[in-house]
Amino acid sequence: MMAKKASVEKKSKRTCYSVVIVPQYEGRTHQFKVSRLAIYSVITVVILFFSGFAYAMAQNTQLKNTVAQYDGMGLDQVVRLQATQLDAANEAISTSNTEVTALKKYVDYLGTLDAKVRKTLGVSSSVSLASILKTTATPTLSVSRGLGEAATQLSTSTAVVQKEAQTREKNLIVLQDAASKYNSILAKTPSIWPLYGLITSAFGWRSNPFGGSSGEEHDGVDIAAPYGTAIRATADGTVVQVGWNGTYGISVTLYHRNGIETLYGHMSRMAVSAGQTVKKGQVIGYEGLTGRTTGPHCHYQVMINGTPVNPMTYLD
Repeated sequence: MMAKKASVEKKSKRTCYSVVIVPQYEGRTHQFKVSRLAIYSVITVVILFFSGFAYAMAQNTQLKNTVAQYDGMGLDQVVRLQATQLDAANEAISTSNTEVTALKKYVDYLGTLDAKVRKTLGVSSSVSLASILKTTATPTLSVSRGLGEAATQLSTSTAVVQKEAQTREKNLIVLQDAASKYNSILAKTPSIWPLYGLITSAFGWRSNPFGGSSGEEHDGVDIAAPYGTAIRATADGTVVQVGWNGTYGISVTLYHRNGIETLYGHMSRMAVSAGQTVKKGQVIGYEGLTGRTTGPHCHYQVMINGTPVNPMTYLD
């Protein structure tokens, strides 16, 4: 029991401190015992007090700044200032929405351009347009064949969409330009019949239709149809000759491209004038029997750099 009491007293001495108050001149000395826990508690309280005081000062400073901002303002001025700040925030949101809307319209525009290119090339939506850029810069009839797989869909990320959209637009413009050049070449290449009828004389060597034992070289094809049938341009071109033309009678000659010309002879009358630009399928005159002929027909002739070639290779 004594040992236990001694142990408690020893422990108490370790966890307690004595505070002695001594008078400066005379009087009784006072001694207090203070536990370590009490000291820690006092320190904690002091720390919390100063922390709270610092926080209160910070809040007070912020409040003073806010008050200073609105100092001297009436209620209506404060409301206007806050309204201005709110308008600025709404404007930022509106700008963001406008950019998103513009991007959507841009993508829609690309879709329209894509459809236009496909229509021009005559390819379906399941065919990729990407590989066409690897073809020759000069369009050919096979330009729409052998295309690759479908293009990768645009990313939903705004930044990626913009980049992909710009690349796609550039490619589509290149394709549209190539398609336009190809269509221009196709339009200026004879490919349709000037009129539908019976071929009475083919291209090349033939017997003399006016009799005699000797034959002759025929530099076109003769197409017979009812008198006055409309004769149409077989390709886009420019009228370089119109009127009486020797044995061809009343005729029209069109220049198309790269030395390609077509001649339409034995007309009854013309429907175009010299220097006029005509489109494929446009009426340029009417069948007749002027010039050296045995009956109404159209003499149709194709020339490359002045040399007649077989027109049948240009007829569908």
